[in-house]
Amino acid sequence: MTDVLLAVSPLEEFLTGSLFGYLLHAVQLGIAEGMCGIYLERRSRFALRAVGAVVVYLVLAACLGMLFGEIFPYISFLVSCVVSFPCFMFCFRCNLWDGLFCCVAAIGVQNLSYSVCIFCVGLFGWDVAQLNVLHIAVQTLIYLSVHLHCFVLGVRKLKDIGGGFGKERLVMIVVMLILTAIVYLMQYDRQTPGSADFFDWRILFICYDIISLLMLFGMYDRNNLRRQNAILDSLRISEEKQYEFDRRAIEMVNIKCHDLKHQLIALRSRADGEFEQSLKEMEDAVVIYDAIAKTGCKPLDVVLTSKCFICEQEGIAFTYMIDGETLSFMRAGDIYSLFGNAIDNAIRAELKVSDRERRFIGIRASARGKLFYIQVENCCEETIVFKNGLPVTTKPDMENHGFGMISMKRIVERYGGAMTVDCDDGIFRLSITLPVPAEG
Repeated sequence: MTDVLLAVSPLEEFLTGSLFGYLLHAVQLGIAEGMCGIYLERRSRFALRAVGAVVVYLVLAACLGMLFGEIFPYISFLVSCVVSFPCFMFCFRCNLWDGLFCCVAAIGVQNLSYSVCIFCVGLFGWDVAQLNVLHIAVQTLIYLSVHLHCFVLGVRKLKDIGGGFGKERLVMIVVMLILTAIVYLMQYDRQTPGSADFFDWRILFICYDIISLLMLFGMYDRNNLRRQNAILDSLRISEEKQYEFDRRAIEMVNIKCHDLKHQLIALRSRADGEFEQSLKEMEDAVVIYDAIAKTGCKPLDVVLTSKCFICEQEGIAFTYMIDGETLSFMRAGDIYSLFGNAIDNAIRAELKVSDRERRFIGIRASARGKLFYIQVENCCEETIVFKNGLPVTTKPDMENHGFGMISMKRIVERYGGAMTVDCDDGIFRLSITLPVPAEG
């Protein structure tokens, strides 16, 4: 019995000692950094690098922590944050700012987890020096829960960015580094749950960590929205220029074909035999005049005509029944962009249909009462993945593609309408509802 007590006592002494505290802090920070860097590109021989980096990191964090604990204890835990950065860069292939962002975010996650955990310890009135399986299990669950929430609400946003997100947040990173250092200094004398102002300070630290992480990760939404708006504005300008070009080209073709057709009719009255056959072939060649769409809406006629020629070349059956006159309440550029993007998406889908006989695009658009309904259908053999109600682009460069649907939704919402998409039984369907303004 005496041997067992002697065996247990040194273990308890180690688990409640400073060395274990530095190691535990380093492990917690390392786990948070691994979580924040999960979507970064890994360097070659990552597993070997990670093992080596973890060993060096833990040894340095523990040794320097003990050293500074004797010299300047206020920064003894902050040392492991500094040591972790080169170890992180050794494992992940990223620029300096992205690596710094992940490490700073990890410090916030670790500090938040610790603050919530120690707050609960004080709330339950537990003795931190006493080892208890239940206490350890509850604290572990708290750590895992905080990390999971931080991953879902923040880290997961970095998945589709690729790189360069750190530099966009440079000011915030520097500010958070300075404030974190101050928080570490302030926390040193306020760790004991028994102190009178323990809960006040702990709540303050928790609020700081939450606000810092929200600002750090929330800037992605703002920067991403700014980037999307810039791309959409650029697309809008390009589409308006393209519309003007197509309109002039089709008008010119329209006029030339109309004049040529009447000239051929006049010549035919004086022709016979072989010359008449040549005239017939020339007349068939200008049948493009009859293919010009006439819906009562000039911008719509332009886009339908240009897309009709593409469909004919690709063997896609293209049909439409549209009351274009009702669309007079929309700007010409919006009409061209809305229908142009819808048909372009449908054409891309039809080009992937192996059976050319099944390729089709059908458009129906008409007013019913005070609403204007638009429906575009096409054959679809792909498995469509939806995100936020819109299909995700299948192009490799997801960061710079997939804005067609976003642009369409933006136009529809500008007019107070609604847009939905679905894919059922191999038919992709785009439905748009627009309120028709009352004539003033």
